[in-house]
Amino acid sequence: SPPSASHSAGGETWLAVVDVAADPNDLDALTQRLLEPLGTALMVAPADCFEGLPGTAKDGYVIGAVGDTRSEVERRVVDAGETVAFTARVRILCTD
Repeated sequence: SPPSASHSAGGETWLAVVDVAADPNDLDALTQRLLEPLGTALMVAPADCFEGLPGTAKDGYVIGAVGDTRSEVERRVVDAGETVAFTARVRILCTD
C-alpha cells in the first residue's frame, strides 16, 4: 500500500524519533540527509506539537518519521541509514 502523507492535526500516528535538539538549527544537517529518503514521512517540529512523547523529549524539537504503524516508521528510519532513538504513538497538535 502507498505511504500515507496524513499529517493532519488531531489524528494519532506513529513517530519514530531520530533526534531531539534544543535548537532546531542543530537538526539542519540531519534534515537535509533525511529529506530524500523519508520524503513526506519526514517530520521536524517542536516537541510541544505532539501529545504522547516520553518526558525526555518534552523540550526542544524532534526529527523523525511518521506513519501508520510502528514497524513502518522504524523501518523507514533504518532504511534511511539512521538509528531510531525511540518510537511513540502520538497525537499531532500542530498543523503546518
